[in-house]
Amino acid sequence: MVPLWFTLSALCFVGAGVLLYVDLDQRRGRSRRRRSWARSQGFDFELESTEILQRWKRGVISTAGDAPVRNVVLGQIRGEAVYIFDLDEVATVIALHRKVSTNVVVDVRLKGLKEPRENDIWLLGAIGPRMVYSTNLDAARRACDRRMVTFAHTAPDCAEIMWNEANWTLVSMPITSTRAQWDEGLRSVRQFNDLLRVLPPTPRREPFEAATGAAKPASRRNGQPSRPLGSGGAADSAEDSAADQASSPSRASAPPAGNTAAAAEPRSRRRAARDEQSGMLHAPSPGAGRNGRQTAHYQR
Repeated sequence: MVPLWFTLSALCFVGAGVLLYVDLDQRRGRSRRRRSWARSQGFDFELESTEILQRWKRGVISTAGDAPVRNVVLGQIRGEAVYIFDLDEVATVIALHRKVSTNVVVDVRLKGLKEPRENDIWLLGAIGPRMVYSTNLDAARRACDRRMVTFAHTAPDCAEIMWNEANWTLVSMPITSTRAQWDEGLRSVRQFNDLLRVLPPTPRREPFEAATGAAKPASRRNGQPSRPLGSGGAADSAEDSAADQASSPSRASAPPAGNTAAAAEPRSRRRAARDEQSGMLHAPSPGAGRNGRQTAHYQR
């Protein structure tokens, strides 16, 4: 009995080794085919990437989790960047950059596939063999014209899910897709990208200069004047301050109401003395003319 169990264990171990070898051979073969295809298209090839998935979160990527990205192809189509990569053993994704970004998401997928997992997307309806979902049903309804209907009927079955995010348009295909299907996926993502041009663009933010410029008049109104006071205004303010300073001691030294009669006589004397002094200071000299200049006396 013991030799039988040892034999079964050995067979299982050998079978696991064979399956591992086949899996590695398939991955290496897929990498070789992807590298060869990228070279024929004039694109660049990378074996792995850790930052590419940070740009998208919808479609098949929402179900992939932290799946590693392998066999990455980077190129350009009509001046726009394009990526082709494998989500481990989940799917092959083609992403094409859009010139104009939009907040409206349109998801077109084959019937029988699971609905989108996002809570902000709703079902619009069916177009031929595909179901249409969107975050803005009115905008998506305008995009689903006759061209979209024709495209939904003629798009290859290998393009299982087609959707857009911001300034990207993406297509998901089976992980076992071939070189010919990659070419069909490129054509499909280009056509789908052209059909989504009718979507409203993302609203532009107000520039920072406009916001600061609008706040400047308010700060000027609340702050100091933009120009210094003139000589007349400065003199008036100086006289007002001097008058306030002169009046404050007089108020402090004012006698009580009961001693008003006693203080009336000294106050009148001080006032008379002040008037005499002012008369002596401001009385013009006999020979003085206007502006303090000496004038000659002419006898008429």
